[in-house]
Amino acid sequence: MERLGIVTGTSRGIGAAVARALAERGWGVVGLARGEAPGELAHQIHHQRLDLSDLTGVQAWFEGPFLERFPLGRAARVGLVNNAGALAPVGPATGLSAAELGASLAVNVAAPVWLAGFVLGHAAPHAAVRVVNLSSGAASRAYPGWSAYCAGKAALHMAGEVLAGEAQAYPELEGRDLAVVSYAPHVVETRMQETLRATSEALFPMRQHFVDLAQRGELVSPEGPAAEIADLLERDDLPLHSTTRYQPPA
Repeated sequence: MERLGIVTGTSRGIGAAVARALAERGWGVVGLARGEAPGELAHQIHHQRLDLSDLTGVQAWFEGPFLERFPLGRAARVGLVNNAGALAPVGPATGLSAAELGASLAVNVAAPVWLAGFVLGHAAPHAAVRVVNLSSGAASRAYPGWSAYCAGKAALHMAGEVLAGEAQAYPELEGRDLAVVSYAPHVVETRMQETLRATSEALFPMRQHFVDLAQRGELVSPEGPAAEIADLLERDDLPLHSTTRYQPPA
Protein backbone atom coordinates (compact mmCIF):
# COMPACT_ATOMS: atom_id res chain seq x y z
CA MET A 1 0.00 0.00 0.00
CA GLU A 2 1.73 3.15 -1.23
CA ARG A 3 -0.35 5.66 0.77
CA LEU A 4 -2.11 4.82 4.03
CA GLY A 5 -4.51 7.16 5.77
CA ILE A 6 -5.83 6.79 9.32
CA VAL A 7 -8.86 8.95 10.07
CA THR A 8 -10.77 9.14 13.34
CA GLY A 9 -14.46 9.92 13.58
CA THR A 10 -15.43 8.42 10.22
CA SER A 11 -19.03 7.59 11.06
CA ARG A 12 -20.17 11.05 9.94
CA GLY A 13 -19.24 14.67 9.31
CA ILE A 14 -15.72 15.78 8.48
CA GLY A 15 -14.19 12.38 9.26
CA ALA A 16 -16.44 10.58 6.79
CA ALA A 17 -15.82 13.27 4.17
CA VAL A 18 -12.02 13.07 4.60
CA ALA A 19 -12.06 9.26 4.39
CA ARG A 20 -14.15 9.44 1.21
CA ALA A 21 -11.87 12.06 -0.36
CA LEU A 22 -8.76 9.98 0.35
CA ALA A 23 -10.33 6.76 -0.95
CA GLU A 24 -11.31 8.54 -4.16
CA ARG A 25 -7.69 9.64 -4.57
CA GLY A 26 -6.47 6.06 -4.28
CA TRP A 27 -5.36 6.01 -0.65
CA GLY A 28 -5.84 2.97 1.53
CA VAL A 29 -7.92 4.27 4.42
CA VAL A 30 -8.51 2.97 7.93
CA GLY A 31 -11.37 4.74 9.67
CA LEU A 32 -12.20 4.67 13.38
CA ALA A 33 -15.44 5.59 15.11
CA ARG A 34 -17.89 4.35 17.71
CA GLY A 35 -20.59 4.03 15.04
CA GLU A 36 -20.81 2.42 11.62
CA ALA A 37 -19.45 4.04 8.48
CA PRO A 38 -22.20 5.68 6.41
CA GLY A 39 -23.54 4.13 3.21
CA GLU A 40 -21.07 3.33 0.47
CA LEU A 41 -18.11 4.53 2.55
CA ALA A 42 -18.18 1.20 4.37
CA HIS A 43 -17.15 -0.43 1.08
CA GLN A 44 -14.45 2.13 0.25
CA ILE A 45 -12.43 1.96 3.47
CA HIS A 46 -11.69 -0.36 6.36
CA HIS A 47 -13.90 0.96 9.14
CA GLN A 48 -13.10 -0.16 12.68
CA ARG A 49 -15.55 0.49 15.48
CA LEU A 50 -13.53 1.82 18.41
CA ASP A 51 -14.34 4.09 21.31
CA LEU A 52 -11.40 6.48 21.58
CA SER A 53 -12.16 7.10 25.24
CA ASP A 54 -11.11 3.47 25.84
CA LEU A 55 -7.38 4.10 25.55
CA THR A 56 -6.45 0.55 26.54
CA GLY A 57 -8.69 -0.83 23.80
CA VAL A 58 -7.30 1.62 21.24
CA GLN A 59 -3.71 0.66 22.01
CA ALA A 60 -4.51 -3.06 21.97
CA TRP A 61 -6.18 -2.87 18.55
CA PHE A 62 -3.45 -0.82 16.93
CA GLU A 63 -0.57 -2.84 18.36
CA GLY A 64 -2.32 -6.11 17.47
CA PRO A 65 -4.85 -6.46 14.61
CA PHE A 66 -3.94 -3.19 12.91
CA LEU A 67 -0.22 -3.95 12.57
CA GLU A 68 -1.01 -7.51 11.46
CA ARG A 69 -3.29 -6.35 8.67
CA PHE A 70 -2.05 -2.99 7.45
CA PRO A 71 1.46 -2.35 6.06
CA LEU A 72 2.21 0.80 8.02
CA GLY A 73 5.92 0.12 7.89
CA ARG A 74 5.87 -0.33 4.11
CA ALA A 75 3.81 2.73 3.15
CA ALA A 76 5.70 5.53 1.40
CA ARG A 77 3.26 8.11 2.78
CA VAL A 78 1.20 7.92 5.95
CA GLY A 79 -1.50 10.40 6.89
CA LEU A 80 -3.15 10.66 10.31
CA VAL A 81 -6.23 12.85 10.69
CA ASN A 82 -7.18 13.34 14.33
CA ASN A 83 -10.74 14.44 13.65
CA ALA A 84 -12.88 12.75 16.32
CA GLY A 85 -13.91 15.05 19.13
CA ALA A 86 -16.13 15.03 22.20
CA LEU A 87 -18.14 18.14 23.05
CA ALA A 88 -19.56 16.82 26.32
CA PRO A 89 -19.53 17.54 29.17
CA VAL A 90 -21.04 21.01 28.74
CA GLY A 91 -21.86 23.32 31.60
CA PRO A 92 -20.17 25.22 34.43
CA ALA A 93 -17.11 23.56 35.95
CA THR A 94 -18.92 23.42 39.28
CA GLY A 95 -21.27 20.74 37.97
CA LEU A 96 -19.06 18.59 35.75
CA SER A 97 -18.57 14.86 36.23
CA ALA A 98 -14.99 13.71 36.75
CA ALA A 99 -15.66 10.59 34.68
CA GLU A 100 -17.06 12.62 31.78
CA LEU A 101 -14.09 15.00 31.95
CA GLY A 102 -11.71 12.07 31.75
CA ALA A 103 -13.52 10.58 28.77
CA SER A 104 -13.55 13.94 26.97
CA LEU A 105 -9.83 14.50 27.41
CA ALA A 106 -9.12 10.92 26.35
CA VAL A 107 -10.92 11.49 23.03
CA ASN A 108 -9.76 15.06 22.42
CA VAL A 109 -6.15 14.81 23.63
CA ALA A 110 -4.80 11.48 24.85
CA ALA A 111 -5.91 9.32 21.91
CA PRO A 112 -4.69 11.77 19.24
CA VAL A 113 -1.33 12.26 20.95
CA TRP A 114 -0.85 8.51 21.33
CA LEU A 115 -1.90 7.84 17.72
CA ALA A 116 0.56 10.42 16.39
CA GLY A 117 3.38 8.80 18.33
CA PHE A 118 2.31 5.34 17.23
CA VAL A 119 2.22 6.32 13.56
CA LEU A 120 5.58 8.08 13.63
CA GLY A 121 7.14 5.25 15.61
CA HIS A 122 5.95 2.48 13.26
CA ALA A 123 6.17 4.21 9.88
CA ALA A 124 9.23 3.48 7.77
CA PRO A 125 12.14 5.89 8.44
CA HIS A 126 11.93 7.17 4.86
CA ALA A 127 8.13 7.58 4.81
CA ALA A 128 6.42 10.95 4.54
CA VAL A 129 4.30 11.29 7.68
CA ARG A 130 1.57 13.93 7.78
CA VAL A 131 -0.47 14.57 10.93
CA VAL A 132 -3.53 16.84 10.78
CA ASN A 133 -5.05 17.71 14.14
CA LEU A 134 -8.54 19.20 13.88
CA SER A 135 -8.55 22.46 15.78
CA SER A 136 -11.18 25.06 16.60
CA GLY A 137 -11.62 28.62 17.77
CA ALA A 138 -12.11 26.94 21.14
CA ALA A 139 -8.36 26.26 21.23
CA SER A 140 -7.67 29.95 21.82
CA ARG A 141 -10.99 31.45 22.96
CA ALA A 142 -12.70 30.81 26.27
CA TYR A 143 -16.33 29.70 25.87
CA PRO A 144 -18.23 29.52 29.18
CA GLY A 145 -19.52 25.96 29.57
CA TRP A 146 -16.82 24.46 27.37
CA SER A 147 -13.97 24.00 29.84
CA ALA A 148 -13.40 20.41 28.72
CA TYR A 149 -13.65 21.09 24.98
CA CYS A 150 -11.57 24.29 25.06
CA ALA A 151 -8.89 22.66 27.22
CA GLY A 152 -8.79 19.65 24.91
CA LYS A 153 -8.38 21.68 21.72
CA ALA A 154 -5.72 23.92 23.27
CA ALA A 155 -3.81 20.88 24.54
CA LEU A 156 -3.97 19.15 21.16
CA HIS A 157 -2.53 22.21 19.45
CA MET A 158 0.39 22.30 21.88
CA ALA A 159 0.93 18.55 21.54
CA GLY A 160 1.35 19.06 17.79
CA GLU A 161 3.98 21.72 18.38
CA VAL A 162 5.77 19.41 20.82
CA LEU A 163 5.79 16.54 18.32
CA ALA A 164 7.34 18.83 15.71
CA GLY A 165 9.93 19.93 18.27
CA GLU A 166 10.74 16.32 19.13
CA ALA A 167 11.60 15.65 15.49
CA GLN A 168 14.44 18.13 15.93
CA ALA A 169 15.45 17.15 19.46
CA TYR A 170 15.71 13.36 19.42
CA PRO A 171 18.44 11.70 17.32
CA GLU A 172 16.18 8.80 16.32
CA LEU A 173 13.76 11.26 14.71
CA GLU A 174 16.29 13.47 12.95
CA GLY A 175 15.75 13.72 9.22
CA ARG A 176 12.22 12.33 9.32
CA ASP A 177 9.83 13.67 6.69
CA LEU A 178 7.23 14.88 9.19
CA ALA A 179 4.69 17.68 9.04
CA VAL A 180 2.09 18.45 11.71
CA VAL A 181 -0.82 20.75 10.90
CA SER A 182 -3.26 22.30 13.34
CA TYR A 183 -6.30 22.73 11.09
CA ALA A 184 -9.45 24.67 11.97
CA PRO A 185 -12.27 23.69 9.58
CA HIS A 186 -14.49 26.77 10.20
CA VAL A 187 -17.99 26.18 11.61
CA VAL A 188 -19.17 23.03 9.89
CA GLU A 189 -22.72 21.69 9.63
CA THR A 190 -22.32 18.47 11.61
CA ARG A 191 -24.24 16.58 14.26
CA MET A 192 -22.07 18.28 16.87
CA GLN A 193 -23.49 21.62 15.75
CA GLU A 194 -27.02 20.21 15.93
CA THR A 195 -26.35 19.03 19.48
CA LEU A 196 -24.92 22.41 20.38
CA ARG A 197 -27.95 24.29 19.08
CA ALA A 198 -30.20 21.98 21.10
CA THR A 199 -28.29 22.70 24.32
CA SER A 200 -29.94 25.03 26.81
CA GLU A 201 -28.46 28.48 27.38
CA ALA A 202 -28.35 27.62 31.08
CA LEU A 203 -25.57 25.16 30.23
CA PHE A 204 -24.03 27.00 27.27
CA PRO A 205 -24.60 30.77 27.40
CA MET A 206 -23.23 31.33 23.86
CA ARG A 207 -25.73 28.96 22.26
CA GLN A 208 -27.54 31.76 20.40
CA HIS A 209 -24.34 32.70 18.55
CA PHE A 210 -24.27 29.30 16.88
CA VAL A 211 -28.02 29.35 16.25
CA ASP A 212 -27.55 32.68 14.46
CA LEU A 213 -24.70 31.30 12.34
CA ALA A 214 -26.93 28.47 11.16
CA GLN A 215 -29.88 30.76 10.48
CA ARG A 216 -27.69 33.08 8.41
CA GLY A 217 -26.42 30.13 6.37
CA GLU A 218 -22.82 30.63 7.49
CA LEU A 219 -22.08 26.99 8.31
CA VAL A 220 -19.99 25.16 5.74
CA SER A 221 -20.35 21.67 4.29
CA PRO A 222 -17.83 19.04 5.47
CA GLU A 223 -16.67 18.43 1.90
CA GLY A 224 -14.78 21.74 1.61
CA PRO A 225 -12.50 21.26 4.63
CA ALA A 226 -12.19 17.54 3.82
CA ALA A 227 -10.74 18.25 0.37
CA GLU A 228 -8.29 20.72 1.89
CA ILE A 229 -7.21 18.19 4.53
CA ALA A 230 -6.64 15.58 1.82
CA ASP A 231 -4.50 18.14 -0.04
CA LEU A 232 -2.43 18.74 3.09
CA LEU A 233 -1.72 15.02 3.47
CA GLU A 234 -0.33 14.95 -0.08
CA ARG A 235 1.86 18.03 0.12
CA ASP A 236 5.65 17.87 0.28
CA ASP A 237 6.29 21.55 1.04
CA LEU A 238 4.88 21.83 4.57
CA PRO A 239 6.94 23.06 7.53
CA LEU A 240 7.35 20.86 10.59
CA HIS A 241 4.40 22.58 12.25
CA SER A 242 1.82 24.94 10.82
CA THR A 243 -1.57 26.36 11.67
CA THR A 244 -4.25 26.99 9.07
CA ARG A 245 -7.98 27.59 8.85
CA TYR A 246 -10.49 26.79 6.13
CA GLN A 247 -11.74 29.84 4.28
CA PRO A 248 -15.13 29.30 2.63
CA PRO A 249 -15.43 30.48 -0.99
CA ALA A 250 -16.77 34.02 -1.26
